[in-house]
Amino acid sequence: MASSFLGTREVSEYLGINEKQVYSLIHNRGLPGTKITGKWLFPRHLVDRWIESSVAGFPGEWPFVQRAQGLLLVAGSDDPLLVRLISLFRRRFTETIPLQSRAGSTEGIMALKRGLCHIAAVHLYSAQNPHHGEDYLTGYFDQRAVAVSLAVRTQGLLLAKGNPLGIRSLEDILTGRLRWAGREVGTGTRLRLEMELDHLGTDRSGFADDSLTLGSHMEVGVSIMRGQADAGLAIQNVSEILDLDFIPLFRERFDLVTFRETFFQKEIQNFFGLLNTMEFAEIGAGLSGYDVSGAGKILTESI
Repeated sequence: MASSFLGTREVSEYLGINEKQVYSLIHNRGLPGTKITGKWLFPRHLVDRWIESSVAGFPGEWPFVQRAQGLLLVAGSDDPLLVRLISLFRRRFTETIPLQSRAGSTEGIMALKRGLCHIAAVHLYSAQNPHHGEDYLTGYFDQRAVAVSLAVRTQGLLLAKGNPLGIRSLEDILTGRLRWAGREVGTGTRLRLEMELDHLGTDRSGFADDSLTLGSHMEVGVSIMRGQADAGLAIQNVSEILDLDFIPLFRERFDLVTFRETFFQKEIQNFFGLLNTMEFAEIGAGLSGYDVSGAGKILTESI
């Protein structure tokens, strides 16, 4: 039986390229993989989806979303502020039903490219500009996408109340003495963790295997609160909700992405328009760890 994961050599053979090109595809074209064990592994089914979503001109006519009359479909990363925005949209525009799939940033991008959603919610990074660049847009969409800012949010280490293990930095998670609450392959949070660990250049052999793989920031927090894990990477807001300790590590941009060809559709404009309202600004101000001062800003040069 074929393994559900491919190594770097197997991916290079599968794609007909050399191994150095595989690393370039990871960082610049969004090839889904994980280095959490110290070496790159690629889920076979995600590689196949990545290939399908990278076909030139795809999805063309967006057959599914064109038939989805009266719906606004949002897929991608998990975020509590986005959930509040969707609830606000539901109250304001009762003629349209918003639906959300929290599938991770990479799956959101793939769903958008396959014509399965109107908007992808993402926080992805390029190797050249991991903190605030939109280089990933070109990697996935060439010049066909529009990114709109939802917020800048703070992520960091989520820890048990009182920090009983005395964790002080990201390096401390590599000691092998703690249970890590991991995120699923394809999520922006997992990708960012791997990039941060790469940047440290530290031996990962002591990093605890993330056998506990969770689907959201809140699930990471609950697992720590219940004593199932010692630490995880999550947004600051979860620490306040669950009364957990938090060590901030970085601020990241959270974007809403759609195609240029669909940007001016009524439902999409109604959704993006809420980002510039006082009501949304008050929602953002009420959630810790968020900066919504740039909400609604179009992050591409022109449409």
